[in-house]
Amino acid sequence: MKPKQLKIPFSWKERRPFLSDRVFYVPNYYDRHEEYQFPSWSSSAVFGRTAPIEVEYCAGNGEWIVAKALAHPERDWVAVEIQFERARKIWSKIHNFHLSNLLVVCGEALTFTKHYVQAGTFSASYVNFPDPWPKPKHEKKRLLQEPFLLELARVAQEGSIVTLVTDHAGYVAQIVETLEKLPFWLSCHPSPHYITDYPGYGTSYFDSLWREQGLNVHYIQYKKGGER
Repeated sequence: MKPKQLKIPFSWKERRPFLSDRVFYVPNYYDRHEEYQFPSWSSSAVFGRTAPIEVEYCAGNGEWIVAKALAHPERDWVAVEIQFERARKIWSKIHNFHLSNLLVVCGEALTFTKHYVQAGTFSASYVNFPDPWPKPKHEKKRLLQEPFLLELARVAQEGSIVTLVTDHAGYVAQIVETLEKLPFWLSCHPSPHYITDYPGYGTSYFDSLWREQGLNVHYIQYKKGGER
């Protein structure tokens, strides 16, 4: 199965949430989310079973999460990626590796989480190399800010861990500063609240790219553990 075989199933004018063939589409510039009811994760339209569900945001081409889905068939996996060209590459891998435990969400992370995920859904969450928007005037576009991190706490199971991975030192500082102010999230590591070595975590295109350029990769981990 080749990525180009996947086509967006609606025109721009007729855009709507749509679930088909291991892909859930959450269109941009759409404001009628309350009109669509996402089915149960255990329904035949999604995973067809009840199992722990782990989610990766900013899934890129799917290298990291496909390896996890192959290694852990006892768990279900959700890959969230806003860019269709990348999402269709994940879809291609789902079919080529015959992965019944992986669903790709083509849509914006906060929108999907806020409107289509029930509280306490995910047993683990990962955000791998989100766009750092390095220019100061663009920092407001960063994903890992209070609105998203609060939604992530809502959909995370009690005691579950979120792992946030970035090579951008300035982004690390902002993420930690924000999380330290929020209820529900408790750091898994002492100050400065990250580690730079995580054997067995897995790799991806951006992980390899930034390491080849000599950049440090930071792993920030917080546990959902109640208010401080």
